[in-house]
Amino acid sequence: MTAPGTTVRHRPKIVRGVDDFGRTYQHRCTCGDHGQVRASRQMAEADQQQHITALPRVPADQQCRDPRAHDRRPWEPCGLCADQLSLFGL
Repeated sequence: MTAPGTTVRHRPKIVRGVDDFGRTYQHRCTCGDHGQVRASRQMAEADQQQHITALPRVPADQQCRDPRAHDRRPWEPCGLCADQLSLFGL
């Protein structure tokens, strides 16, 4: 359980494993969500994409303007860029 006021980070990845029939793939996210164990990577990536599209859309005033420097994904709000005014076309 997260404390009030904290942001849940979503950093999904595909995890590879092995079972009795061969390689397996599974989508896992740092938020605790995980998909079913799949036989192909493409199926696990589809689970991952479904998780990302189910996330709430970030309001325009909270979107990150420099995701690489601020270590943000498109589905995560940015506390550094939130409520800042634009620099007149720069």
